Amino acid sequence: MLTRILHNSPAVCTFLEQLDLSLSRPQLQHVLNLVDGLLVCDSTKTLAALQRQFVECVDASNMADTLRIAPWRANDLRQPVGAFLLREALAQARAVGKLAYIAVSLDDSISAKHKNTRHLAGVDWHFDHVESTPYRPRFKNGLAYLGCNVWLGGLAFTFDVQPYLREKTVRRLNRQRASDQRIPFLSKLHLARRILTALQPLLPDDVTVYVLHDSWYASARLLKFTHRQNWHTLTALKFNRKLDHQRLDQHSLTLRHQRYAHVRVTATDGTQTSYCTRTLTGRLEDLPFDIRVIDSKRHPRAPRSAYFGCTDLSLEAQPALQLYGHRWGCETDNVYLHTRLGLGDFRMRPYEAVDKWVAVVHLALVYAQWRLLHERSPRLQCVADVIRQHRDEHLCDWLSGACQETLNSGDLNAVLQRFLRLDA
Repeated sequence: MLTRILHNSPAVCTFLEQLDLSLSRPQLQHVLNLVDGLLVCDSTKTLAALQRQFVECVDASNMADTLRIAPWRANDLRQPVGAFLLREALAQARAVGKLAYIAVSLDDSISAKHKNTRHLAGVDWHFDHVESTPYRPRFKNGLAYLGCNVWLGGLAFTFDVQPYLREKTVRRLNRQRASDQRIPFLSKLHLARRILTALQPLLPDDVTVYVLHDSWYASARLLKFTHRQNWHTLTALKFNRKLDHQRLDQHSLTLRHQRYAHVRVTATDGTQTSYCTRTLTGRLEDLPFDIRVIDSKRHPRAPRSAYFGCTDLSLEAQPALQLYGHRWGCETDNVYLHTRLGLGDFRMRPYEAVDKWVAVVHLALVYAQWRLLHERSPRLQCVADVIRQHRDEHLCDWLSGACQETLNSGDLNAVLQRFLRLDA
């Protein structure tokens, strides 16, 4: 079987050294192997598949033990990683003078598993609001998680990724746990608040911060929490939310004779889309401050409107919708986490192992974003280019090592046996 990694990547080693993680040397080596394997492996990323990428590596059971029983926590990785890249991005944005505002995006997703998967902690059936319709709900079996993406000065990166467990799932898992080892239940709104709480001391006070999310996170409690941090919220709103004691769709009927303001929003690929907008200002239910609501349609005769709420009353419709487009970073993160880095490919049963797996996958993604931050060029334009570059570097090292060992030993069969793992 063809291997791919002869030595650990020097770039990954440099990145981990800068994090100053509180892990022992063996634990750090296992994490390094996992990150290298995740970036190189192009098949289902089971631990056995990751171990087969190395010419010489410990048994896959050692990697499993690192995740299952080693005495370190997922937060030992999660907390330093996001803070490190945020500091790097802030320094670079200030150096080029592009730090006008910061956009923090929150979004959840489901990493799908097979429908018959039952005994992995964290895997359960979740409502899929992407594929569901008002009359036909859809559910997906998998691991749900909440991600936080930060955009500043033209740079976007993943600050945090945390798994989410349904309350029913938490009760089921806690039945088999001692009282001091039980998992606390956190709703998605509580997870969002915990992420924002960890982010707050890391952001500068002299820069405007916008928190972006969809209508599922537009609760009064989260909006008030954001307002207390002196941040602004830009969120989608459902049509039945009440503004000044009247539903938003009723406001649309009241304003149907007023002219629309036409705005053009530029997407990340450069394409422009026109929207017809009207703006309202008032108070949503249970909020002690005013909010500006944007009633948006693709066409004046479109049957339904999309509603967006912004707590920055100085922001007009066009810049508000343009700013809301920064949520695209969350969608990009989800693509890489699902398809390139194997977030849903875990096979471990304990919840602590699953949580560590999510933290390691997040670490691999942040490493790629860190390299893109420092090595952006015509050849490296996105995270996918960094992953390709990482694989090419391992290929060159692997081929050079095989050729050099053949020249030194003169035994081609032995080299093939070692580098192709013919006995595996």
